[in-house]
Amino acid sequence: MKIRTSRIMNATPEQLWPLLTNSRMDVPGWFCLGLPRPVACELPRSVGGLGAERRCISDRGTIVQRITTWQPCSQLQFRMVSTNHSWGPCVESLEEEFQLIPCPRGTRLTRTTNIQASGMFRTLKEIGFCIGLKRVHLYVFKNWCSASGKVSME
Repeated sequence: MKIRTSRIMNATPEQLWPLLTNSRMDVPGWFCLGLPRPVACELPRSVGGLGAERRCISDRGTIVQRITTWQPCSQLQFRMVSTNHSWGPCVESLEEEFQLIPCPRGTRLTRTTNIQASGMFRTLKEIGFCIGLKRVHLYVFKNWCSASGKVSME
């Protein structure tokens, strides 16, 4: 199942790019029913690039990801290699992509998540993941807007 969220951000791709690999999420948000609240994303070795590790940290665990596409200020893709989240056994694969496209009002930032559930009731699980991940996408974008007075959403 594919979940895609786009926003026009009042910032340049150069201003937004660092947030994709090093940011904290501390703006209040509403999460319920066990939905993990993102806390931070990071490059544990502080070096990005093809094959590098990226971590997505939430209040309920960490997702370790491997970068599969690294085009600074343009495109970042990665796939999950492990997680300690309780929902981990329900996921067969999880891949994400960020695209930054300059536009007249700033940058169109698009986040796409492809998730495949495993086991019985795959479709029902994917519908639940879709709802939860859309909430996560919007929460992360909201935090990135607050990360700098120069970044805002339209």
